[in-house]
Amino acid sequence: MIVHFWELPEKRNYLIFKEEFQERLLSILENKKYPWKIINKIKNGKISIHKLKEIAKKEKIPLEKIEKNILWVGGNNSKGLSSPKFPINFMNKNAARFIAAIVNDGTLTKNNSNSYGRLMYDNFDESLRNSVLNDSLVVFGGKPDEIAFRNTEKKKYLEFSSVIRDIVELILISKGPKCESNLKIPQFILKNKDLISGWIEQTIADEGEVKYYPDKYRRAVVWRRSLDVSSLFKEEIKKDIPLRRLSNKIQKLLQNQECYLISAEEKMLNILGIKYRKYNLGVYSTAKNKIRTRWQISITKRENLLKLRDLIKIPSELKNKKLTSITEEFVRFKEPLKVRERVTDLGKKQNSFTSLDLKKKMGYKTTNTANKWINLFEKRGLIKKIKESLYGGGNYRIPAEYKLIPDK
Repeated sequence: MIVHFWELPEKRNYLIFKEEFQERLLSILENKKYPWKIINKIKNGKISIHKLKEIAKKEKIPLEKIEKNILWVGGNNSKGLSSPKFPINFMNKNAARFIAAIVNDGTLTKNNSNSYGRLMYDNFDESLRNSVLNDSLVVFGGKPDEIAFRNTEKKKYLEFSSVIRDIVELILISKGPKCESNLKIPQFILKNKDLISGWIEQTIADEGEVKYYPDKYRRAVVWRRSLDVSSLFKEEIKKDIPLRRLSNKIQKLLQNQECYLISAEEKMLNILGIKYRKYNLGVYSTAKNKIRTRWQISITKRENLLKLRDLIKIPSELKNKKLTSITEEFVRFKEPLKVRERVTDLGKKQNSFTSLDLKKKMGYKTTNTANKWINLFEKRGLIKKIKESLYGGGNYRIPAEYKLIPDK
């Protein structure tokens, strides 16, 4: 995806040229007896893209040649963009992260009678703001001081110049809050694995969480997306309601709703070969009494997380550090000493033990992990099964019992 200067709104964006090109252009205009007003705009001020295109057409000056010689572009009274990197190339990871950042924690506001809209990125994490600022400079050009930083008690956000807003508007098309506008991801991002990786790493940074609880053996990367569903409810709700506590009719209606962002992110993960689970978490009410439903993507398991680590670097320093800690802890074919010690301890203190005993000892959330370790230690000859599992009354399962094998 490439954006040229001539695609911008031509009557509200202006140009300043590099000195050598400016002199050659002035020479042409003076020889052709152009009005003093136009010559003066190029010599001492700015000329609109609209007027410049008329001149280029009349004098047969290639727009591509003009594009290479733009020193500044922007609104007549704005800071604009110095040394712009025209044509703007969005086929790189920096661009994918920047667009994701705007969709996630930023906004491209809608036009109104007093404004063409604003482009902002709002996040309290300084490392994330710095990453988005750097991506902007890499993609669009310009200088850091051309991007405003608004610092208030409730918000800390970057506000980009009107010309960057106009460029991004060509990419995103739809505008407004993502939950209400049900924004779509630009299709070109889904066609390139580098762009997909950039989108995913920025989304984890903005919308996600890296869950790392070593003592409980909980390791996961998750993020959530919400969608406004106020129209499905006749009355206000006062608290979060899990999906299963809603009526069957509402459950079905919610399951039929499509959040375009999370649907596209499912496609992205499939392309990358990352396994995941998607949940609907029910509904909640906002401060403005709007009702929204929320989905969660969850990425777990050793091989999955190792593969994800190879593909992404999360722009949030804290979250990236957590993911690194998770993957560095994984050691292939080597059981953690702590688990072996707990199994040995159970075997010495009890005549027999079950997966439920190990689950309790290790603080696991489910018995699945405990069962995997017990099966492993049985194969390795540390323990032996002395009683098979049974179904008690057909309603619940009585787990198998194991015994420690004494050292020879």
